[in-house]
Amino acid sequence: MVIADKRLTFLLEHYWGQCQGGAELQTHYLEHEAIHKGLDAHYCFFSNGNDIDRINGTMICPIAKRKIWSKLNVQYPYAFDIFQALKKMKPDVIYQRCASSLTGIASCYAQKNNCQLTFHVASDKDVSPISTPWKRPWLIPEYKLMQYGIRTADTIIAQTQLQAEQLKINYGRQAIVIPNGHPVPADCVKADNQITVLWIANWKSVKQPELFIRLVEEIGRDENVHFVMLGRTDRYSGLVKLAKSHNIEVMGEVSNDRVNDYLAQGHILVNTSRQEGFSNTFIQAWMRRVPVVSYRVDPDHILQNEQIGYCSSGNFRELVQNTGVLIRDSKLRNTMGARARKYAIKHHSLENIDEILKTIMQ
Repeated sequence: MVIADKRLTFLLEHYWGQCQGGAELQTHYLEHEAIHKGLDAHYCFFSNGNDIDRINGTMICPIAKRKIWSKLNVQYPYAFDIFQALKKMKPDVIYQRCASSLTGIASCYAQKNNCQLTFHVASDKDVSPISTPWKRPWLIPEYKLMQYGIRTADTIIAQTQLQAEQLKINYGRQAIVIPNGHPVPADCVKADNQITVLWIANWKSVKQPELFIRLVEEIGRDENVHFVMLGRTDRYSGLVKLAKSHNIEVMGEVSNDRVNDYLAQGHILVNTSRQEGFSNTFIQAWMRRVPVVSYRVDPDHILQNEQIGYCSSGNFRELVQNTGVLIRDSKLRNTMGARARKYAIKHHSLENIDEILKTIMQ
């Protein structure tokens, strides 16, 4: 049961206002629900500045980043700064999402200060086995703290049943499974005179944007098919030029509202990631009658079992074939889209955010 006036601190690497990733979006929804329920909410994260401010009722508490630690991709050197910030906030509950040394730092503080820690799995990678990085020894404390935090957190929430199973196997911990939640949008009508195929992610190696470009090359140019890529393209200028040469519209980073606008008008979402947690864009697409064609990722086999898209099991030829089928077959595409919207509304509404908050504050 949620009790008003309790103090809740969100501890993540990024804040929604600076980095609009999936974990930040879900935490953003949770933050709003906490304020609505009367909780005293604080948000601690890394930033280029250190100005404390209150935004939409939440006290924002940035910790100034240092270039050397960002370059080495470690967070444990900030342990003292985080402890000092938490001592000032005096949280009753800490919510930490995305496994890192922050998980262990939060757990150390919680155990010493009569505080509860909830760790929320953000990716399948969070609960996968980890080998000690002997060739990069500066990462060893990072991984050890992360593992300590997962093993000692008071409560763990997973997005999927598969994550919960992996957590049990690799850490001996039980998780409460609560899927991601999203606002339910108004229904949309798709115009079929031109088919829009979307790819939505920040460009990085795990997302494999090059596979989408290969896909478009294989399908070939068609004046009735429009290919669009959304997401931050840092350090990928060469690949951006290649995409544009194949008549792909590269929009770069856009707001979450604009992503939803594209999905409302789009017809197919292609995902080429090697690994995800539970992709928010899947849910946003399903809510807007857009079936998903995935290269490898199928959380809890939902695409297959619910028949709301295709998983190509890491087979590029299947990815091309499955995308082509949905481009050509409007009846199948519309049937899958209707089924996807019904599924998403039933299983991924903002009621899940309320359930997460109740679990955190119990």
